[in-house]
Amino acid sequence: MTHDLIVVGGGPAGATCARKAVQLGLDVLLLEKAHHPRRKACAGYVTLRVRDQLDFDFSSVVEREQCGLRLFSPSGLVVENTREETTGFTVRREDFDYLLIKKAEEAGAEVLQGVKVVDVSEESDGVIVTTDDGSYRGGFLAGADGVNSTIARKTGIKPRWQDDEVVLCMEASVPMDPSDIERIFGGPNNRILTEIHFGALPHGYGWAFAKKEEISLGFGALISELKDLKGVWKTFVSDFEKRNGVKCDLSEVTAARVPLSGFIENTCSKKIMLIGDAAGCVSPVTGEGIYYSIESGKIAAEVTKEMLSGISGVSTRTYHRRCRDAFGKDLGVAKFLAGMMFHSIKSMELVCQMAHDDDVMNDYTFDMIMGLKSSKQSRNRMVKRMLRMHPLKAVRMVL
Repeated sequence: MTHDLIVVGGGPAGATCARKAVQLGLDVLLLEKAHHPRRKACAGYVTLRVRDQLDFDFSSVVEREQCGLRLFSPSGLVVENTREETTGFTVRREDFDYLLIKKAEEAGAEVLQGVKVVDVSEESDGVIVTTDDGSYRGGFLAGADGVNSTIARKTGIKPRWQDDEVVLCMEASVPMDPSDIERIFGGPNNRILTEIHFGALPHGYGWAFAKKEEISLGFGALISELKDLKGVWKTFVSDFEKRNGVKCDLSEVTAARVPLSGFIENTCSKKIMLIGDAAGCVSPVTGEGIYYSIESGKIAAEVTKEMLSGISGVSTRTYHRRCRDAFGKDLGVAKFLAGMMFHSIKSMELVCQMAHDDDVMNDYTFDMIMGLKSSKQSRNRMVKRMLRMHPLKAVRMVL
């Protein structure tokens, strides 16, 4: 049997792609190496833009509503910004991703879990996907299998990532009493604040995101900048414990690689498209990728439908161009912002100082980190404000 589309990977990009393709009338097979719900190293922050992308209610998996940010500078300066309205959500990724994959199944996608893809070959009339449980044939393929993508490597679309393109993260789901969570992270209207910690390493930061009965503690930095990540992680956790009077259970610690170089230059061959993390659909300035993954999955499904319908001029390159126009350029701007903010400890300190001393910069910084504005909007607003109100700090940031 030949499927119209085979999707490899069942995260937000893959599940969304499969569901959208079925809704467009395609026969879809989704192959996922894990069994959902599965543990995922991720802070679990969902932006308002993600909510607006989804055409179904995901409130059943929302852990907390977010309303603010607490930013720690390298020197220990604390900057806060709180809002009366909800500015984002936290979820457990195992629950959120499981909901997305169930929605794909409900729409009519065939989902096979616990199936590991080991190879893929491309032919004139389609693709053959080889797994540890047999082979499958499809007209087209969407590779949603992450930064370590087997599809990207086997096809040569993206053989490997350089050390200055990828962040290595350590993340722990730490059980915590709700009363302690509300004491540490509580904000107005029963919502919570998120903590971001700058300064342990260049091109890296730590985070603390609150859930109902656990928190996500994490730290990540570019692999090219790594110096004793385990030591930095130990100090980060120890400081959090001392500051808040808690003891963290670190039995659920995982590591993950996250691409932070922006949308890659080539995402496709004649029959194959990379989507989500496999295509670099992650913000280089915040590490947020769910929004871009969902968008890339939708675009891949739409382009597949058009190709199978024989629409003139449509190919997998159409997918690449549409992604580039929809968000690729914005990820390029985010890469500029990341270079400006994170290239040194001094730069991180200056960003925090400006946000501390200037209420307008405070709002702009919050909007950027929490994904309330596009990278282009954030860059234009922040650079203009720095040059007008903080010219000396702006000069120091680029020296």
